[in-house]
Amino acid sequence: MKLIIRLFLVLTFGIFIASCNTVPKIPDDATSTQLIQMGQDALEISNYTAAETYYNAVIQRYGMDTATYIEASYELGHLYLKQKRYEEAYQKLDEILVIFSNAEIGTIPASYKKLAEMGMERIPEKYKAEK
Repeated sequence: MKLIIRLFLVLTFGIFIASCNTVPKIPDDATSTQLIQMGQDALEISNYTAAETYYNAVIQRYGMDTATYIEASYELGHLYLKQKRYEEAYQKLDEILVIFSNAEIGTIPASYKKLAEMGMERIPEKYKAEK
């Protein structure tokens, strides 16, 4: 009986782990807001592959809108920070700050500038590109 229970637990755990790493199918009719939420939900359960897929889908589908592009880019930067992928986090967060430095005041949500700055503070110096 103990063997059956152990086998069941191992199989259940294996299925859970496998499901966490699957690449999701992106709904054709999903809005940018829905995709961002799907990415945040995936990130919350540590399904980083799915989260990255959702955020990249936002950029691919809706990236022509600067505010949406910045939001999805910030989410990617945050994801990369969480994974300690510091070089990629730096690239995304720096890109956001460059966009802000060239944008007219009030044309894009200022909160992402502050969030990007805070994210940059979490990146070790050795991963930051020299300017």
